[in-house]
Amino acid sequence: MGFHLLLEIWTYKKFSVLFTAGWFTSVARWFEVLIFSVIAWNLTENASIAAFLVMLRLVAVAITGIFFSITGTFFPRKVVLVITTLLCAFTCLSIFLLSTFGIELNLISIGLISLVSGAMWSVDFSFRRPMLADTLPAHIISTGVSVDVLSTHATRILGPLLGGIFLAYLDESYITFFLFCLYFLSLLCVLTQRDTTTFKKQEGNFFNAFSRVLSETRKNINLLTVILLTFIFNIFSLPFIALISILLIEKFQKEALEIGLLTSLEGVGALLGGSLIAAFPPKNKRIMFTIFLAIILGSMISSAVTNNLIVYLVCIIAFGFSAACYSALQSTIIYLNSLPELRSPTFSLLTIAIGCGSLGSLNIYIMSKKLTTELITIIIGCEGILMLIFTLFFINFISTSTKEN
Repeated sequence: MGFHLLLEIWTYKKFSVLFTAGWFTSVARWFEVLIFSVIAWNLTENASIAAFLVMLRLVAVAITGIFFSITGTFFPRKVVLVITTLLCAFTCLSIFLLSTFGIELNLISIGLISLVSGAMWSVDFSFRRPMLADTLPAHIISTGVSVDVLSTHATRILGPLLGGIFLAYLDESYITFFLFCLYFLSLLCVLTQRDTTTFKKQEGNFFNAFSRVLSETRKNINLLTVILLTFIFNIFSLPFIALISILLIEKFQKEALEIGLLTSLEGVGALLGGSLIAAFPPKNKRIMFTIFLAIILGSMISSAVTNNLIVYLVCIIAFGFSAACYSALQSTIIYLNSLPELRSPTFSLLTIAIGCGSLGSLNIYIMSKKLTTELITIIIGCEGILMLIFTLFFINFISTSTKEN
């Protein structure tokens, strides 16, 4: 194990092409998150609208995840990926063409792109990532998936950077054309590839297939752990990313430029964590997965409690580092423990848990009416730890019951 694995994965052409396809859609995703939030604010001067757009995207992730966790075994992976990417490209191009006739970006068009982008996020996770892992031999699958996750964290820096440049120097009408170009390039990459897994039409109805996915997940402690802990992360930890900059304002009275630079340290921590886990994948992935989630929750609480800026920044770096390791192990565990014919539906089941991040945003919104950001962070961190402890006991109980039966 070592950094030579990072070089070996690029010798597989199919991996490189599918990786590039995901990179284009990931840049588009984080580009949208920043730029549409700013445009929504400019249109309404209402921060809740920007939050609603994020929630809309996550709802689309959850709904698409539910659909493909039920129907995923009935459709070829490449076909689903091509259709969804084409839909994103067509939506962006249509809105761009309308803008040439004087119809400017509005909340309806932004909401529509957010919905199709959320669906694309779910499909990319459920179909492209398993296809990507299938292109690699067993000994470097973990490294390949980790590098793919690492690229997502890298585009969290690149996407907003490009978004800032567009807002500062270019007309808003070019935004949707740029998004069209990104999705179109991703589509070209996917079209050049052949799904290495032979598609077999499943017998029975959709719900029988879904029942089988749930049954296999319940019987496999690794799958069960990842699915349940993903609910915890996305409800209690994922919303914290939006609070990092607010804590810098409230606790340390930082200005805009300082906030941007200091907040980026979370992304730096993510890049470090993703690189390390890609080069040196742990043997006991489930245990490390759980430990990283505990570190994430602990770093959240510590960042809210401390009044020392240096300690706060260390906590932010630790959060980003652990979140990247957590994400990489999440996808790897799902891939290695799911049956080949149920791999995409199992990944779709995971996207349902990811989409539940909208509940976390709602939780914060309700508390923000009366509580400070510092207290909110402490509360959601403690809620997450309590849920983690309860869930681990529950998983142990289920595992014991399954063995006895």
